[in-house]
Amino acid sequence: MSNNNVDNKLLDPEFEHSPVPKEYRKSLSSVGAVWFGFPMVLTSAVIGGIITASIGFKAGALAMLIGNLLLFLVVGLLSHEAGRTGMNFAMIAQRSFGRSGYYVVSGLLSTVVVGWFALQIGLTGATMHGSFGANLFLMTLIGGILYIAITYIGIKALSILGWIATPMYFLMAIIAIVLAFRTGNSNILDYQPSAGAGTMSFGAAITLVFAGFADSGTMTADFTRWSKNGREGLLSTIFAFPIGNFIAELVGGIVVATGVIPNPQSNGGDFMRVLSGHGPLLTILAILFVFINLGSVGSHCLYNGAVGWSHMTGKKMRLVTIIIGIIGIIIAVSGIYNVFYNWLVLLGVIVPPIGTILIMDQFILRSKFKGQSPTIIGWKALPFVTWALASAIALLLNYYAPNYSVAIFGILSTVVFYGIGNLFVIRATVANS
Repeated sequence: MSNNNVDNKLLDPEFEHSPVPKEYRKSLSSVGAVWFGFPMVLTSAVIGGIITASIGFKAGALAMLIGNLLLFLVVGLLSHEAGRTGMNFAMIAQRSFGRSGYYVVSGLLSTVVVGWFALQIGLTGATMHGSFGANLFLMTLIGGILYIAITYIGIKALSILGWIATPMYFLMAIIAIVLAFRTGNSNILDYQPSAGAGTMSFGAAITLVFAGFADSGTMTADFTRWSKNGREGLLSTIFAFPIGNFIAELVGGIVVATGVIPNPQSNGGDFMRVLSGHGPLLTILAILFVFINLGSVGSHCLYNGAVGWSHMTGKKMRLVTIIIGIIGIIIAVSGIYNVFYNWLVLLGVIVPPIGTILIMDQFILRSKFKGQSPTIIGWKALPFVTWALASAIALLLNYYAPNYSVAIFGILSTVVFYGIGNLFVIRATVANS
């Protein structure tokens, strides 16, 4: 089958239960657009603004850069494996956690990411209500239905949306920055948080950046399995980390540093507040921006959840999209976006070890995966023991030494525990032989 015939179809097969065949693989620009449009969203600007409001502009920008480089390291290596094999996250997790064990990991992340989808729906309604006075419930419902429709089409729609969402983010961000400089402080480099506002450490800021995409970043294989090979899978990640996400977060930091955002510790870099009230043309653009922008991240999250749950249940991805999409809408109207920060803290503790285990098992120690596929047993104890120990270290650090980065220590702990544990497994295997 030619690539032209494949690309001319509206609804391509999504290959929920098998690797993506070579003839269905996408170009680097197409897969890159999927990842580029994902983090270039208002949510990232909110995170960047919260960090800036807490530790200042210079320190905040550095924390954003380090956090995004850390994301590139983890997500990039996972994307390389996805492009090399064509496997989605659930299939890759099955090789490391076991035929039955992967249900725990895939089920957790596929459920958490539905929460992220619900968060984007809630933010859509809240933003439209707060910035333009629109009906909260109606806007939440419309947003949810639109994002479900985009996800239903599949990876092709996510790529097209990325090509639209990214330039629109640049346009609206530039307009917001210009308006902020006109009415606020232009000396942003010297911005420091007000007295009593600095409640976040530099390490915690790095964790917050990483946690913003810890879940979908770990599940990157759902997107990058469409790459032609491992190299292009890795390269497609650069569009998101550090480029796209860093720019999106930095925009939020710049707007906050001008002093035009009220209560930046809670509102972050939500520059929709700057764009409202400047004439009908800008208002129309801003409304379109809300739905396109939040729809980009919302549909990506829903796609992650749909691919994961379809593989676990044996159902078609598009049917699962509708079911969990409706669940997400129900969750959204309950006001889940009010616990946004706590949600990110939780992800920063329990998610980073999962992706690190996959990297250790299938990239660094990948010799057992060369040639024919390895025998997949029901449960593999080492990954779960490592996950529990590394998460415990991160959790203790979060409570007793919050000045350090929970994400970094979680990753390093995973490398140490899995590396040592693997040596014991090898010795036991040799002894039994």
